[in-house]
Amino acid sequence: MDDLIKELEQLREENKILRDSLTDRDGQPDEENGMEKMLRDVSGMIKPAFEQAKENLRPGADKVTEALSKQMEENPVPLLIAAFGLGYLFSRSMDRK
Repeated sequence: MDDLIKELEQLREENKILRDSLTDRDGQPDEENGMEKMLRDVSGMIKPAFEQAKENLRPGADKVTEALSKQMEENPVPLLIAAFGLGYLFSRSMDRK
């Protein structure tokens, strides 16, 4: 039990050191060295790529939507059976633990 208490105290000291290293002189988080800045930078680089991919995929997605709508109007039974089958497979895969 004493070992556990000592280890807990050690972890608290290490946590304090880490928190102190992430704050600047004013006691505010130092965003220049923080995880938030890194995430903001990465998201700034990725966002334009996702926007471009979305624009590139839009015409194809529109064509697929039109084809599915037309198929649903002409003969809905195969699409309903396929949707039911996919839903069943998905639910069975989620049940397994």
